[in-house]
Amino acid sequence: MNGGVKELWSRWRPCWTREDEGSGTMVGMGLVAAAAVLLAMAASVGNLMVCQARARSAADLTALSSAAVLWHTQGDACAAAGTIADRHGGRLASCRVDGEDVVVTVAIPTRVPFAGEVSERAAAGPVECE
Repeated sequence: MNGGVKELWSRWRPCWTREDEGSGTMVGMGLVAAAAVLLAMAASVGNLMVCQARARSAADLTALSSAAVLWHTQGDACAAAGTIADRHGGRLASCRVDGEDVVVTVAIPTRVPFAGEVSERAAAGPVECE
């Protein structure tokens, strides 16, 4: 009876050790790599969303401030817009004075390799009273 168990063991043992040796390690490495890629994508999307919100805020503040410069001092609103956008950590991509309205586009740099910067457009001007 003892010889039968040894014979059975010798038949099954090659299946367990030779063909599947290291396969668990490879599956584990694949799962870790997939998790790393997903985390990197989530971090990239999160950074883009934060930068988009910063660009929106910077554009709004730049437009309002440069419109105030235009109304109160009759100065160069676009020169003021460039300074204001720079102080908010952005870059003034475009500025246009349309009558009493100021339209600006502010770009904010990101930390994402495939998207160097995000930009937002804002306008400010007086509203006519009825």
